[in-house]
Amino acid sequence: MVQKRLFVVVLLSSLLFVSLALSRYSPEKDSFTGLCVYSSGSISVLYNGTVTVALGKSLELGKAYTVQGRLRATNRGLWMDVSSVVPANATFPLEIIEGAYWYSNGPVLLTPSRVRLAYPLNASKGSLVRLEGLTYGSKFYPVNVEELGYLKEPRNGMPYPLEGVVLYPGNPATVWNESEEFRVYLPHGLSLRPGLRVKVLGVVRLYSTITLYVNSGDDVNVLGSAEEKPLNLAEIGDIATGECLVIKSTSRYLKLDCTDLRLYGFSARTGDTVRFEALRRKSSLLCLNCSIVKPREKLPNGICSFNEGSFSRISGKVAWVKVYRNGFGIANVTNGTCSVLLKLPSRLGVSLAENDSVTAYGFFTTYRGKPAFEVQSGEDLCSGKHC
Repeated sequence: MVQKRLFVVVLLSSLLFVSLALSRYSPEKDSFTGLCVYSSGSISVLYNGTVTVALGKSLELGKAYTVQGRLRATNRGLWMDVSSVVPANATFPLEIIEGAYWYSNGPVLLTPSRVRLAYPLNASKGSLVRLEGLTYGSKFYPVNVEELGYLKEPRNGMPYPLEGVVLYPGNPATVWNESEEFRVYLPHGLSLRPGLRVKVLGVVRLYSTITLYVNSGDDVNVLGSAEEKPLNLAEIGDIATGECLVIKSTSRYLKLDCTDLRLYGFSARTGDTVRFEALRRKSSLLCLNCSIVKPREKLPNGICSFNEGSFSRISGKVAWVKVYRNGFGIANVTNGTCSVLLKLPSRLGVSLAENDSVTAYGFFTTYRGKPAFEVQSGEDLCSGKHC
């Protein structure tokens, strides 16, 4: 019995709604103004925020119209047999939303939540916009668009236009924007070369570092190369230039006499003089264009110029050699009236004999209070006719 009463109440309510709708929108009393939220073939749907009316005309999506005719109820809703259709202004209340215009599998507004838009906007991708329109179904139908420009600071979940210098390649790449590092995830197959100044547009995610997700190659623009400056004036993101002596050489980096920063991406020997154009990073330099301008063989013989802690090349003959039980040895190297004790730790894997001609590249030091010389590896010491 309760179910039958409920059915009667619902039926009466439905009939009352249809009766009121017909009374309100009868062509003798009123016309209807709404926003076109659907158009396919010869069928269109208008919506004014509360009422939906279908009609047999092809209209432009997102435009407001005033229609007149006979309004009737169908099992699918209100239908108007139209006698006239004219473009109109949106006289009905509009919703207002603000966010950033984005395009990913269709146009969306990032607030930072995603609001699906019914059609693309006449606005720059990533820019902030203020929209007036209506929500119909799962989409927002903009009527008026005001573009507000781009964000000045990165915000989680929002687009940000990053301009800076590529410090590290790969995916993600590392881009420096004069104050902090950004990790930039690029579209598949796209890469950036270190030292380039770029402008990229992507969506920000705030993790331990600021991360930017770029969804289109069109959002990556190369502006040129970073600015060149002398090494002593170069800051992070600049291309440092200089000419320096290599005082340590490893398989991974070079240590130079003019800076505490290690130089990566170039090979040279201890004692070589290198001219470089290198990207200045936080704690290192990356060679972009480097060359050896003076090989170490052209360094003057410094055996007579002892200066503790300084780098030099020494050449001479071995006067005598002494090797201790632990494998450590010393050789007295002389040239004219000058002499120095050459340290020979077993790790060098080098043995010398009396009267050997020796050339070594390293640093002056002392051994038991006497002038001495030490090298970093066996490659920095040679003997015989090959020196």
